[in-house]
Amino acid sequence: MKTRRAVILAFLVTAGILLQLLESFVPVVMLVPGYKIGLANIAGLFALYAYGTRDMVSVTVCRIFLAGLLTGTLFSVGFLLSISGAVLALSAMALARKSGLFSIYGVSVAGAAAHSVGQVLAVTAIYQQYFMQMFLPVLLALSIVSGLLIALVTERLLIRMRHVIGRTQPGRN
Repeated sequence: MKTRRAVILAFLVTAGILLQLLESFVPVVMLVPGYKIGLANIAGLFALYAYGTRDMVSVTVCRIFLAGLLTGTLFSVGFLLSISGAVLALSAMALARKSGLFSIYGVSVAGAAAHSVGQVLAVTAIYQQYFMQMFLPVLLALSIVSGLLIALVTERLLIRMRHVIGRTQPGRN
């Protein structure tokens, strides 16, 4: 791995951790418990479009583990929800990107929706309670908004950072 790429990926992990920590301080008054926009996912989506699937997975997994370590929540319920949502989201985003059928917006929405499904499945498995499944339709609707917002910000960053990542066209591998 080239030094420049390693530094950018480390920066993305750091930026993702900071966005995750900042978002945890913002109270979100919603009908759905625990809903967050997912600003930290900008880092993973950026890595996917700048460098590829492997780097997206690396950035996202490192971000989740390091944020859990820094906040003292490593292997807590919140951490388990985050990692379970991320596993499905990363899979969905990789498949959507590889298919070539979706823009960055579709890939981001697919990831956000899959993340919601993963978290609901994890809550159901951990607590053996099925009430959270009632929130899934609302979570999926909110995932569309979150996914579009994350994609918009990421697309703008890719355009502004194209000289740094060495791409002439943002989002092209």
